[in-house]
Order: sequence, then C-alpha cells, then structure tokens
Amino acid sequence: MRKSLFTILTLLFATLLGACGSKSSDTSRNNTIVVAVSADFDHLNPLLIQLSLSRELCTMIYPTLFRPTFDEKNGTINYEPGAAESWEFTPDGRNVTFHLNEKAVWEDGKPLTSKDFSFSYRLYADPNVASSRQDYLYDLLLKPDGSVDFDKAVETPDDKTLVLHFNKPMAESIVLDHFNDLMPVAEHLFRDIKPEQIRQQAATLPIVGAGPFKVKEWQRQSKLVLESNPTSVLPHPAASPTLTFMVVPEYTTRLAMLKSGQIDALVSAGGINPKDAAELAKSNPEIAIIPVADRYFDSVVWLNIDGAAWRNGKKIEPNRFFGDRRVRQAMTYAIDRQAIIDGFMGPKHATIVNTTLSPAYTSIIDTSLPSYAYDPDKALALLKEAGWTPGPDGILQKNGLKFSFELAAPTGNPRRNYAATIIQQNLREIGIDCKLKFDETLMFNKNQNEYRYDAALSGLAAETLPFQLVIWGSDFEKKPFNSSAFQNAELDRVVAKLTGPLPKAEQLKLWKDYQQILANEQPRTFLYYYDELEGFSPRVQNVKLSLLYTLGNMYDWKVKKN
Repeated sequence: MRKSLFTILTLLFATLLGACGSKSSDTSRNNTIVVAVSADFDHLNPLLIQLSLSRELCTMIYPTLFRPTFDEKNGTINYEPGAAESWEFTPDGRNVTFHLNEKAVWEDGKPLTSKDFSFSYRLYADPNVASSRQDYLYDLLLKPDGSVDFDKAVETPDDKTLVLHFNKPMAESIVLDHFNDLMPVAEHLFRDIKPEQIRQQAATLPIVGAGPFKVKEWQRQSKLVLESNPTSVLPHPAASPTLTFMVVPEYTTRLAMLKSGQIDALVSAGGINPKDAAELAKSNPEIAIIPVADRYFDSVVWLNIDGAAWRNGKKIEPNRFFGDRRVRQAMTYAIDRQAIIDGFMGPKHATIVNTTLSPAYTSIIDTSLPSYAYDPDKALALLKEAGWTPGPDGILQKNGLKFSFELAAPTGNPRRNYAATIIQQNLREIGIDCKLKFDETLMFNKNQNEYRYDAALSGLAAETLPFQLVIWGSDFEKKPFNSSAFQNAELDRVVAKLTGPLPKAEQLKLWKDYQQILANEQPRTFLYYYDELEGFSPRVQNVKLSLLYTLGNMYDWKVKKN
C-alpha cells in the first residue's frame, strides 16, 4: 500500500512539474544538473561500497591513484595520472613506487599524503570493516599466519611517496586496476574511529574527499546533492556547480521526467528501455541516447551451497537444488535467452554469453564453448540424469522434494523484471515451480551477500580483465562477488596464475581455461551482456561515456548556456 501511494505521489509530482514545461524547469535549476537513478547508493565511503554505481560515484569524490581510459581501437585500458603523477615497477614485478601529486589536498584543506593510503589499506584488509575489496591486499607481503605484513609491505618514505612490496611477481595491469579501486579515506578523520565501528556507524561517518565533487546533502532514499570542490586538482573542480541525484524507483516515472525536462539524465538500472528509445527519438529528438556497451551482464545466480547451513555454522553442504552441476547446466538449457533479448532489448542491444567475460575482449574469447542454446529436452534429460522426475502434479521431484524455489530480483529494473517472467515461464514448462520475489535493491544485495536466496537474477559491471579475477574464489567468504559460493580448485589455480606477468601465449591459454571451467560448471546461468542506454537532455554538455564508466567524465559535465 505504501509503495503504491509513493508511486502515485511521484507520478503526480512529475505531472505537475511537467505542466510547467522544460523552460520553467531550466530557469529554476539554473546551473544544477539533475540525474535520476532507480535506487539509492549503498554507501559513500569507499571502504564499504559494493554497488558499481556507488564505486563510480566515489571516484568523483575521493582520490584515485589514476584515471583509467579505454582504448576502443585496441581493446586495452590505459592509465592517466591521478593522485599518482607517476609510478614505476621493478623489473621483477614485486615492487612499485607511486609519486603523489604535490598539490592534492582533502576538501578540508589538509594535504593528501602517502600515509592516508597506507592507513586506509590497513582498514581495507581489516575483517571488521569487511570491505568487498579486502582480497586485493593479499598480494602484498604476508606474515607466516597469512595476514598482510603492512610494516614491510607498505612504505611511506615521505608524504608524497608510496612504495608497495608484493609476495610474488605481479602483472602491472592487476596492480593498477586493484589499487586504483582502493580509494583512501583521510587518516586525520578516521584514526580515532575503531575498525569495528566503521560499518556499524556507516550512516554518520564523515564524507570528506579530494576529488572534483564534494557532498553537500544526502537524504537517504531521496536525493544526493553534490557541489564542485574548488580545491581539487584530481583532475580539477567539477565544471557543474551543483549536481543532484534523485532516487526515482519507477522506470516509467524516470522516463516521463526526462521527456518533460524535469531531469537532465537517466542512468543506471538498465538506463532507457531500447523499445522506448525508438519512440523517444521521434517524440524528443533533442534527447541524446548514449550507449554503454559490453560493460554490464545479467545472470541467474544459482546458490551452490546450503545457505542456512553456512549461516548457522559455516558448514559447506551442497544446495538441495543447485549443488549439482547437471542441474545448473539444465537451467541454462531451459532458459530462452534469445526470447528475453528479442522481447525487451532487441538483438542489436545484447549479446548472449556463457561466462562472465565481456564481448569487448575479442582477442581472448573462446569460440569453442558450448552454446547452451535453448533446448528444453536437453534440460529434462540432464535433470533426469540428476534424479529429478515428474511427480503426480507434474512438478519435478527427487526423494520426495519438489523442485520449487524462489527467484529473487531487485525492484525498479524493468529489464530484469521482464527476464524473471520469461524464466519463470520457461521453467514451468519443464516442471519446475519458480516463484518470483522482488526486493528493494539494498535489501536484495544484503540477502544475496548472506546467501539467503537459492536463486537470484543479478548482474555485475565486469568491464576489466583484472576484475574478472576477483569474482571467483573457493574462499568465497573473502570473495563477495562470488555470490553463488562456487568452489573450484582448478579455477583458483588459473586465477592465481593470471595475476602474474606472463607471456601472451600462456595468458591466452589460461583465459581459455578460465572460460571453459565457467561454461562447464555454470555457477550462474550467464544471460547476456547488454547495452545500457543512458539518456541526456540537451542542457548537458561535454558528456563522454565508455566501457569503464556509466558516469563517464561527470566532472566535465556542464549546463549549456542559453
């Protein structure tokens, strides 16, 4: 009831403002850019973030060592100076030295120093903080007990020099990708906060950065107001004096607000429905529709373990439905992925995949993988082989257990909602009772992290090859993106080898091994990589998006002058 009332009020709000017309809206907003998103950010502290859009936003607030750029021609990632003006690796790949920007300061005027990074790395690795990126630190020198030896691994010979020492030879691309993600917090503000209090006190932690934006106001579940940080040299103060993110859960409301000029950008949660994009091009040709391709994938996460047994005693027992590889393979054969694409996105806006690897990396894609084309008969044969046979009511059963489960999905995402409906129908046709459950985004992520869903329609922004290597790991407690709790010793070996410097031929072989293991095991049913179509009003200038960023060069966005 409350949700319905909220939707009605939101639509009424949109209608009333829409009656004023876009010119009135332009006047009232002046130099403010308004962006609509489907759900609030989980955190604005880099130690705690998990959502990809929250990570992107933090790169606009906090210092990052570099600014990655994607070379579309060569399919490679380059790194431009950020908080680190320059860096050099030793030939053996075991050490790197970063030279920090002399002029970089926190927004409160305190200098940004190497000690801020050293201090923050200890917090990232602290189990009390439970950072989703703590695993990155375990490439540093370790103590005999397996913990990071920070006294030896991280040196700060002066305020503007940061030296890292690794326990094995590291590929430069891995180090640059991972440590760029480990954005620091200000030591002078966090040194008196105990690590075990950081997550508990998340709502009251200071949000002080050194990037192009700073936070002016954050009303949870409603809006976030950013303003330009005048002292930033990372890379410069934001061009827009103010930028506001509005939380608008309903997609149709977000679209109506973009059309009427009440918002300047519609991003995230799939952006604009491709079917609406064609109509929008006719009704509002002034709106720019910019695709972000090959960055995001959707998948159905099949929980490999018994979630209750894990939560209640850290016991690893196979999931009653999806602990069997044959069942997971059957699920993929049973789902008509092309029908989802054709019915919602259109074949030009999505690519079926059978691993997490982005289609952008054409040079390493293994074209010999099984296609898992829609084949209900093949699905039924695999299920029968695994012991699942039709019961009196037509529902598959095994040892008295009905094949009946809930498929969870987040609210506010019409693409995933559509996919969930098709999946439910497909599974019903082969005798599986799949009930749909829709949860608010933050609750959805919390439940998935705690292994409360047997199956979840989820996704990731998995645009870089180094990130591919942190998704999986048999020690899934330290791998928060391994939401299926998938364990595979051979995949662990492949991932470990790919973190080091290797000849290209060996790299290619290992990447093919990586894909073959995932395609064979199907810890998720990998659905597709899709184009996210971001919409921008003509008020906003200088927008550049890429594979790496939904928010792109947000610090350069500005309002067009009349």
